[in-house]
Amino acid sequence: MYSKKNLKGLKTPKEIVIENLSDYIKHFSNDKLKNYIYRGESANYSEIISSALRKKEYPFIKMKDEFKKEIFHKLNKNEHENFLAFSQHHGIPTNLIDFTTSPLIALFFACYGNDSEEVGFVYLLKDDFIDLNEVFFKTEDQNIINLFIENENNIMLDFYKEFIEYENRNPEKFYYYFKNLYEDKKYYLSNKIRLPKYDDKNYKKNVKFNYINEQIYKELICEIENKRYKLDLVVLEYLLELQNFLSRIKEEEIPAWWINCVPNFRYNPILTFERCRNQCGLFIYQAYLSYNEFLYNSKVVSQQRIWPDIVLVIKNKKQILKDLDTIGINEKYIYNDYDSIAKYIKNKY
Repeated sequence: MYSKKNLKGLKTPKEIVIENLSDYIKHFSNDKLKNYIYRGESANYSEIISSALRKKEYPFIKMKDEFKKEIFHKLNKNEHENFLAFSQHHGIPTNLIDFTTSPLIALFFACYGNDSEEVGFVYLLKDDFIDLNEVFFKTEDQNIINLFIENENNIMLDFYKEFIEYENRNPEKFYYYFKNLYEDKKYYLSNKIRLPKYDDKNYKKNVKFNYINEQIYKELICEIENKRYKLDLVVLEYLLELQNFLSRIKEEEIPAWWINCVPNFRYNPILTFERCRNQCGLFIYQAYLSYNEFLYNSKVVSQQRIWPDIVLVIKNKKQILKDLDTIGINEKYIYNDYDSIAKYIKNKY
């Protein structure tokens, strides 16, 4: 394998080696790779991690808050509402991970900016995410996992609505994360509950309900009925178990480094700045918890693992960059600022 995506308990992604631009385009022309989102990286990293979570004690919240104090009064309403994404695109570390809906844009980033690496990588993730745009707009740029634990702004109901749709779209994938949750609770908290085997949704009949927070359960049932949402006790069970698990690892300071029981969250804000539009950009919101572990008094950042379904290994990066330039995918188009346009012209001569 060229990539380092090989971990016990996780499915090893399929690798496809790409030698040239025409070969790359052929893989997308037959629609076999549609319904994915893409991320290009010009070096080989073992994990796909947001810039803010690469260091345990990175003060990215303070950076973002200071950035806000300096420039918030100059921004329009849209940029206010999407300030986390705005910060990301201007170089402030955040827990957002850049993806694109354009395979060619991802290919550019796989080839650009790291001449010391012989190969680049385009990571493909199946487009089956939890869409929490409405939640992000309500919560501005707070940590939604902390809000979920405390059920602030009644966020549990928003989660329930989105998870109902997610489970209907992809019941087997929902089961996968539910099973991971029970396994994580068993590993970290010695929880004895086991999820029945998946059998075309019939497993729901055998789920043993264990509503730990009875008050939130009753309140949610009333709100679900008032909103006339479909009542799915298994989805409700998952959310209440998840809330219990996340709150306990934080309160009991259990060193759980990875959160493997939460689906990927897509964040697709309406952005007015051209750079993001040209890049066909969207984000994965990498869920995380940050707390101090008592025994060794060390910082723990529990983070969601972002794992690709397919990896395209890109060879001949310099030639592919030249070929992309002939069809208008280049530095001046991707970044579209004065410095990048000037750099593109300078390099051309």
